[in-house]
Amino acid sequence: MSLTEDARNDKDVKNLYGSSNDDLDASNGLEKLSVTETVTIDAPAKDVWDEAVSFDGLDSWIPGITKNELVSGVPNEADAVRKLYVDDASLTEELMDLDDKTMTLKYRIIKDNVDLLPVTHYNSTISAASEGDNASEITWSGEFYRGFPESNPPDYLSDEAAVKGVTGLYQAGLGNLKKELEGK
Repeated sequence: MSLTEDARNDKDVKNLYGSSNDDLDASNGLEKLSVTETVTIDAPAKDVWDEAVSFDGLDSWIPGITKNELVSGVPNEADAVRKLYVDDASLTEELMDLDDKTMTLKYRIIKDNVDLLPVTHYNSTISAASEGDNASEITWSGEFYRGFPESNPPDYLSDEAAVKGVTGLYQAGLGNLKKELEGK
């Protein structure tokens, strides 16, 4: 789903998670942005964690990811590197920390692709917590900069596009995880 230079000017072009250049305003200045999404899932926290934590299995619960390739390291160990594909386009992520006791996973993008996700310097945390015997809360949060680090970015690389893209990713992923684990 990589966009060409010509397609970037097309008002109907959308990236993977819904940001388009026809409904966003350009931003001036560069600031760190953040998004946090949380969902309650009717399943034990361990079941939720076991599904969400698979660093080499993200394609099983994130809509649109067509391939999740472990590039180096050991799955679910710090410094593991994965390459996520949407058709032929990709970005590369590194696992920074995984703690099964606190059910927290931290990772970062080490090779951006602003056509897939209009951000740079992206760091993220996924965590799960028990909300009783058969309920869990899973939170996905991230900090990042927009995809264009200079003043007057094109609309598709603005602060608004970055927030909208990450929010869409988190909502789609968490919504699908909930659906899979609840069997609905």
